[in-house]
Amino acid sequence: MTEKPDREPPGDPGDRDAGSSFRDALRGLRRAASEVADAGAEEARKLADAARPEIERRAKQAKAAADAARPHVEQKAREATAYVREHQDEIVRASKRGAEVAASGVARTVTPGPLRPALDAMERELRDPSTAESSESERPDETASEAGATRDSDESPDGPPDPSTGQQPPRP
Repeated sequence: MTEKPDREPPGDPGDRDAGSSFRDALRGLRRAASEVADAGAEEARKLADAARPEIERRAKQAKAAADAARPHVEQKAREATAYVREHQDEIVRASKRGAEVAASGVARTVTPGPLRPALDAMERELRDPSTAESSESERPDETASEAGATRDSDESPDGPPDPSTGQQPPRP
């Protein structure tokens, strides 16, 4: 007795029928997918066409609101400009003071403790220039060139005095 194998050999005509039916099924699936895609695209076009009038109406409303607000916005811009012109000095003073405070805070943070008195003295001198002028006017006999010459001759061999303290640097 000969037994029949579970599968037919590759050259068997039954395989060709299975392969062609598989190909037919694939073609059918492709056709169905194409039809679904076409139907979806058509539905999307219909929805877009139906939404167009509402979108155009909303766009017109937005334009009308912008046109209505424009004179008010322009007026407020003119008022803001006038305010800045009227209060320019105050604004500049406040911004300079804010910058000084910020710079002072940063300078104090990064300056070592022993040097902070020198930093404070420089800040006072910068804020009140009359203190610098009064120290120069203490020598009424000397001209500016003589004062410079005297200062140069006062320097020690170690170098010029420290500008923040006015003292000679320590000797090694």
